[in-house]
Amino acid sequence: MEEPREELALETGEPQTKAENPEEKFETVDYVRELFLNSEEQKKSDRKRLGLLRACVALLSVLTVAIVISCIVVVPAAVDVAQEAKDTLEVLQKVDVDAIMTDVDTFTTQAGETFASVSESAAVLNELDMESLNNTIIELKDAVDNFSQIDVEALNEAIQNLNDTVEPFARFFGKG
Repeated sequence: MEEPREELALETGEPQTKAENPEEKFETVDYVRELFLNSEEQKKSDRKRLGLLRACVALLSVLTVAIVISCIVVVPAAVDVAQEAKDTLEVLQKVDVDAIMTDVDTFTTQAGETFASVSESAAVLNELDMESLNNTIIELKDAVDNFSQIDVEALNEAIQNLNDTVEPFARFFGKG
């Protein structure tokens, strides 16, 4: 990598005196060459650092924009959720838990009484003689049929006749 360079900036324009030692001259040239190479490497390193620094700045900018956009979107949603939670808590605070528990207890008691009544009714139904119940229903049906066959006009006439017959007796005993 090292290329031999001719004496550029080190020459002063004055003729060199023979008093200088050629070894010292090579040491000086080597030292200057090394300084030059180090400065070139440092420039490359600085360019790389600058590129990395720009990339970091770009990434941080993107991250900052993402955070700002997230805040713009998330914060109002969080405020809405907090307001809804507050409203819900207010509604829950208005609920009378003792009254609800009393109603539930009353309902439970009534349900128990109803089940007991249903149980008693089922026991009564189990004790019934179904055959005699069916016979009674048939007899009741026959009675209803017979009752529906009665001549209402004839019955009314008979009642009127009975009334006409009983009325003189009633007057006789009522005045006496």
